[in-house]
Amino acid sequence: MKAYTSDIMLFDVHDAIGKHILELYPDRKPEESTILNALKGLPTLGKETIQTAFNGETCVFFEHTIPIKIRGEIVGAVSFAKYAVSFKRELSVKSPNDFQKPFYCLEDIIGDSLLIRQLKNQIASVTKTNSSVLIYGETGTGKELVAQSIHSGGERRNSIFLSQNCSAIPLSLLEGLLFGTVKGSFTGAEDKAGIFEIANGGTIFLDEINSMDMSMQAKILKVIEEKKVTRLGSNKAIPVDVRIISAMNEDPLNCVRQGRMRSDLYYRIGTVLLRVPPLKERPDDIPVLVNYYIGHYNKEMGKSIKGVTDKVALSLRSYDWPGNVRELRNAIEAAFNFETEDYITYDHLPPLMPCSQSPISFGGSPGSNIQIPLVRTGQTLTQMVDSYEKRCIENEVSLASSLNELASNLGISRQSLSYKLKKHNIVLPK
Repeated sequence: MKAYTSDIMLFDVHDAIGKHILELYPDRKPEESTILNALKGLPTLGKETIQTAFNGETCVFFEHTIPIKIRGEIVGAVSFAKYAVSFKRELSVKSPNDFQKPFYCLEDIIGDSLLIRQLKNQIASVTKTNSSVLIYGETGTGKELVAQSIHSGGERRNSIFLSQNCSAIPLSLLEGLLFGTVKGSFTGAEDKAGIFEIANGGTIFLDEINSMDMSMQAKILKVIEEKKVTRLGSNKAIPVDVRIISAMNEDPLNCVRQGRMRSDLYYRIGTVLLRVPPLKERPDDIPVLVNYYIGHYNKEMGKSIKGVTDKVALSLRSYDWPGNVRELRNAIEAAFNFETEDYITYDHLPPLMPCSQSPISFGGSPGSNIQIPLVRTGQTLTQMVDSYEKRCIENEVSLASSLNELASNLGISRQSLSYKLKKHNIVLPK
């Protein structure tokens, strides 16, 4: 056996060189040894192993072990291992002073569609309480943006907001990261506060909580119910006061039905349920988001792009956006890297963006459809959309008794309606 680096060895290097691997790790069975498996031609990638050395010390490794072949014959094996304590140092929680930074707020949620206005109203309501909130929605919809908006709008806004992705940390390290450790609880352990202690008085955001192991879910539930945390290796319970906001990228009830989430944890963290709608359910927000990101990247990249071409506007509107707002933002950023004209052209969109050639059907009054061809007919796309928008508003004017009712019927805000009435020179009857 050759020498590992000093931070991984549990024993003196000179005691290890020349010995069989099973002499050094007597608790290993031959079929469990990644090195012996590699010598048989079976590689190991990213395996987490707990091993006890011949001197009685125990540690956790993260290993990549592969066979060495010369002209097709296995002549040895090489193992790359990371000692869990050194890995844990990379994951260690920063001091509270490192988290004093601006948070997203309600105004940072871009959009004026009915679904987004409803979501904003729900967020504004839950900021006034300390109830646990479970946010769910597809990847890229902005769940952490919602979580930070809840925190920044509430009484805990001047306290810490800590975010932890539960799927990003190995199970053996997650417990110590969340609850803290005491020196001697395992090899290399230090006296260190976990996320719950550090966030005391503030908010913890547990992202992708549905990826958490069932045993860890039980421990999280215990901490939430008792409002106390016990560090690994200690029997002392420490009181904590934190607001729990969780998130997942699928329907939480499906997780419960499929046995991937404890029902008691679901009822505890899901006091308030907030669904973040996918972008395909709010297409009216796409132009607003596009203009927002154009302004953002103009500042960031020192450009002065004015907008998108009609063809691009149509493509963006007709695409179903599986990656949601994150994908839209990336598409605009990608185009900014190549565009040299005043308007983003279709050629500079990501290659998977569609170019529809069929007409768009707009629903009008019951039993009618307005077919608008996508080729030029003497009007630009903007002019055609403006014309259709004006007719929609005029059709609704006679059915509403007030400005507020008209705005509600059209699914837009009163402020947005006032702007559109002035834009289209529409005068309401007195």
